[in-house]
Amino acid sequence: MSVRRGFRHFQLKCLGIISIVIAPLTLFVTMFIHDLPFLQSISESATIANKVAPILPYCLGALSLFALSYAITLAYDRLDRILTLIIFAGFTVVAMQMCVSPYVTSYNVGVLGLSQHSSGIIHNIAAIISFAAMTLWVLICFNKSNLPVNKQTPQKQLRNKLYTLLGLCMTASLSLFIFYHAGILPVAFPIVFVVETLVLTFGGTACLLKGGMFLKDKDETHR
Repeated sequence: MSVRRGFRHFQLKCLGIISIVIAPLTLFVTMFIHDLPFLQSISESATIANKVAPILPYCLGALSLFALSYAITLAYDRLDRILTLIIFAGFTVVAMQMCVSPYVTSYNVGVLGLSQHSSGIIHNIAAIISFAAMTLWVLICFNKSNLPVNKQTPQKQLRNKLYTLLGLCMTASLSLFIFYHAGILPVAFPIVFVVETLVLTFGGTACLLKGGMFLKDKDETHR
């Protein structure tokens, strides 16, 4: 394996692990260590001052840095670079501007000092853009190869099927917002937390696959 390919796999594994652990980590610290109510969103954990607040910004900061490093130095092509740059920018904004939360008492919040309402809108838009870019990244970029299908290894062909399945699961998870706003899901359902957790878990699993943690090719001379 070349040094460049090995570093790419390392970056993808880091992205995958961080994506998967964010939700359970914030939930565990919130509920079991600080005995606080169930989170309505992962981002809400960052608004609980002096308790779980640092966890989400640290995780999102790490995600953003790995995405930026990947985009600049390791991306396969222009689309790969564009999507990872969008992921970097989106998660950076999410970390900078907090969501609307009952735990927030200040009027001006976030790095930009915006009102809670404005900060919440920017936060939500950035999160949706990031999740959409991550979904497209998995569905489109992960399936690409420098070899025709008939010359791909059985492992690569299986991975492509799993990338498609995981990407579709991410799409289905995002579509839960439609069912929620249509009144199909109960109002008390923690829709944002569930969607965030599912998208990050499916996306993180795809990154681990792409990073060679599972179903690795014996011959690693191609994508």
